[in-house]
Amino acid sequence: MTPCSICARKIPECYVERHHLTPLCKKGKDTIPVCIDCGNQIHNLFSNRELKEQYNTVEALKNNPDMQKWIRWIRKRKEFGICMKIKKRR
Repeated sequence: MTPCSICARKIPECYVERHHLTPLCKKGKDTIPVCIDCGNQIHNLFSNRELKEQYNTVEALKNNPDMQKWIRWIRKRKEFGICMKIKKRR
């Protein structure tokens, strides 16, 4: 099992995503392994522009206060795919 670069949980292969540190649409090439939950949270919190200009390293992502709060919460969860179980309100 691969550890998530954000929350450090061991990820079963079916829940591993390759996150582009700079979005692909912004010509990004470098990727990191993240769990599906952290990948979705990153894209819920930040625009592609913010990811390219401010949050294009693991350290920058982890140092963001909203991500720190997320990391503390998600590390306590044993299951994966939580983001798929939570319905978004419209």
